[in-house]
Amino acid sequence: MRLQLRDDKDDGPVHPFVNPYTELNIGLWLLFAGASVFLAARLWVKITRRHGMWYDDHILIFSWFLLLANNSLIVYEFGNGYVLEDSSKQWDDRMHILINISSCGTLIGQALTKTAFAVTLLRMSNRWQKWILWFCIISMNFYMITKVVFQWAKVCGKATYDNWYRLDFCLDSKFRADFKEGGNIYNIIMDFVFACFPWLIVRTLEMKKAEKVGLCLTMSLGMIVAIVSAIRVSWKDQGNGRDAYYIWRNGMSQIWYSSEIAGTIMVQCIPILRPIIRNIHNSFTSRKLESSAGERKGSGWTWTRSSKHISTGPLPVLVHNNNNENMELRNIPEENEPQEFDFWDKNRVPSPDIEQARPVDHKFTRDDSWPLGPASESNKSTKSFDMVHPGVGLAVEQEGYEQGLSPPPPRRN
Repeated sequence: MRLQLRDDKDDGPVHPFVNPYTELNIGLWLLFAGASVFLAARLWVKITRRHGMWYDDHILIFSWFLLLANNSLIVYEFGNGYVLEDSSKQWDDRMHILINISSCGTLIGQALTKTAFAVTLLRMSNRWQKWILWFCIISMNFYMITKVVFQWAKVCGKATYDNWYRLDFCLDSKFRADFKEGGNIYNIIMDFVFACFPWLIVRTLEMKKAEKVGLCLTMSLGMIVAIVSAIRVSWKDQGNGRDAYYIWRNGMSQIWYSSEIAGTIMVQCIPILRPIIRNIHNSFTSRKLESSAGERKGSGWTWTRSSKHISTGPLPVLVHNNNNENMELRNIPEENEPQEFDFWDKNRVPSPDIEQARPVDHKFTRDDSWPLGPASESNKSTKSFDMVHPGVGLAVEQEGYEQGLSPPPPRRN
């Protein structure tokens, strides 16, 4: 997982190392915070909607705790002896043990998060697809267990690896390096396989095409993790010389390894969050509709009254000229409209004739004062007028459209 310091005879001039402690903390804990938020949202959706927890949820929860412990251990390493004073110093046995433990934690976290996604796909797959997924799960975890064991093995011909805390067998240095690199490449392949698998599963489901594409895209976000892993592997293959930035590059590699675990957790939680996104979208849509309905309701009566008095200037009429047998246009001046009567004026004095004609036990209601109420004569005359002249209202409404006004409210029969 990490490049070891070379022997003293291979070292150049003594120089200090750049400390990446601040950058390491920012990178590790930002990734952990993102994974925590997405995982908490996933669990909240499953609990509140009573979907129930399944094996993939328990695996993700265990991976989250493992990521927390591993990040804490890495931060402890870089704050307590990992960053050497200069190139003449060496790590002690305690630091080597901590490095191996954190390396094994990274390997287990990578395999478990990918296994959780494969378990999710098992619930959606048919028989032959399940065989493929089970092969991927078993082979990937077998590779992980083997790498964990090799992490504690000795390296043949190197005294720095001949320690009491290592297992009693040795590996060839080239085989050990190639096996580690092969494990990283195999993890990348598994990311691509799991990212493409939803397209194979969803194509046979009875869903709308847009829903299929959306579901596949959200479940294929693991492709991003695969790309990140590929960049990290190519970057590590460039070597890590023991210059002043040797430990700084090791710290940045820890962020890359952690991003693979945290990113795999996050991309698995996004498809489950579709109900939350749908609820937020419906909430904004309903608020917008309520606002539009309120505006139409508040302006409907005013427009109906004023639209019948739209002024377009004096109306032109055709007049025959007997002398020249031609027609000329004349303008008829528009009459001044009478002042509108305020039906809601509280200070209005009622007519004596109306007061005398009203029975003593008559109760005053809103329909009596409303000019178009159901019991008023105006309403009856209006209804009869609409029946006799059904095209008048249409003409007024059409004229309103031409003036750029909003459509009138629906009529009540």
